[in-house]
Amino acid sequence: MDILAWFVSENLTGWESRPIAPGTLAGPTSNSFHDAHRRIVAVEPPGPALADGPFWRAARAIRHYDIFPSDIGRGKIKRPVEVGDIVGLRYYLAPGLHIFFASRVSDVFDSRHRSGFTYQTLQGHPELGEETFSVDKDPVTGAVSVSLVAWSQLALPLVGLMGPLARHFQTHAGRRALDHLELLAQEASSPAGKQRQCH
Repeated sequence: MDILAWFVSENLTGWESRPIAPGTLAGPTSNSFHDAHRRIVAVEPPGPALADGPFWRAARAIRHYDIFPSDIGRGKIKRPVEVGDIVGLRYYLAPGLHIFFASRVSDVFDSRHRSGFTYQTLQGHPELGEETFSVDKDPVTGAVSVSLVAWSQLALPLVGLMGPLARHFQTHAGRRALDHLELLAQEASSPAGKQRQCH
């Protein structure tokens, strides 16, 4: 039933009653994958983040779950994420083939120099694990960096048979997420980006 739901349902309400997957609550094991993607995407003047500059633009995208480019997937939320919220992702495996799954937000952080959130996968998600998306600004150098830090493992035996392929999709999506956030952060200081912000 869960596998069928991946293909036919995009309803967050149906996921709200699901608990965090027991394997997720148990934490990583020796079979878990670990990812730590990080990239400097812009440089602001030292000190506080610029109003509507690269840091805050990336922070806004993350809180609205606008993390992946449109050819990778489409996030679904009911509001800018808060602790306890459900976030869904319509993930595009191939042309005409996509799946939908969801996770619960376990932490949200939002300060002058760091912003983002963490979610944990729900029962019925194809993976067990936890993922944190964040943007940081170094107040000394002005460097703005985005990162994706996660641990995960495949949740179902059927998915496990596709381990190498699933891992390829996973690492590819992580790198593309940084590409997307970098584009949004740099757009803040471009003439085209400034013009769009005025509309």
